Amino acid sequence: MPDPLLPLLRNEFTKALRRKLPYFGIASMGLLCVVVYFIAGRLSTAATANAWGYVAFSMQGVFSDLGPVFIIVFSAMLLAEETGTGTIRAALAAPIHRWELYLVKAVIGLIYMLVLSVAALLFSVALASIHYHFGPVNDSYGPIYGQLRVLHEFLLGFVLSWIPLATLSLFGLFISTIIRSPGAAVAVGISTLFIVDFTKHLVGLDAWIFTKDIGFSWIMLQQLAQGMDYQWQPEVWKMIALSGTYGLVLFVAGLIVFVREDLNH
Repeated sequence: MPDPLLPLLRNEFTKALRRKLPYFGIASMGLLCVVVYFIAGRLSTAATANAWGYVAFSMQGVFSDLGPVFIIVFSAMLLAEETGTGTIRAALAAPIHRWELYLVKAVIGLIYMLVLSVAALLFSVALASIHYHFGPVNDSYGPIYGQLRVLHEFLLGFVLSWIPLATLSLFGLFISTIIRSPGAAVAVGISTLFIVDFTKHLVGLDAWIFTKDIGFSWIMLQQLAQGMDYQWQPEVWKMIALSGTYGLVLFVAGLIVFVREDLNH
């Protein structure tokens, strides 16, 4: 990263740390993980037969509901909060380019997405450790997948789960460039997410909407935890291509809008 961007990144990171919203999102992740824990305790399915299955079940539950909402809320406020109050003009008065500020905002949004994901995983692992064990995946005849292989696959799936979440963060930032009011930006971002998820099945566009892949990694890992034959390919490449295309388009579109936008009124 060029040197002029580093002070800007530190400044934006400091501003994010001073806000209450990021901490509320992390606390909500913990609360939701606890709720999922008690729900899982009432289930007698194979998905929660061991610690690996429980973690996959918990992460899928967290990021099929509130997780995406907090990612969008945070990203949708990154620019709208400053353009709405007019403080963006003071930031751009410094010797920086608009594309630099936009890039740093995108990085901050992605960092928060990673923080939420890691926090949810740590909460899920801690809760899983209470009643389950992170050992090999067995059936009545013995081990199916060794502990090291399962750990490797879970780390891989965890990293892969960031791809659609990163696109979701860029979507929130795009909304933040076209709507100046932070409240309106948040409302539009969340409502768009729910409307798309509700209607994509009805209109037959499910295969072309990247949000369908948010739980992909965790579904694969649940199959692994149950000792089933799971296959990452070719679906994982479709997920990467779809989310990558959406992410690139959203980033470029938001950057063009922000660079050309009149911020003097």
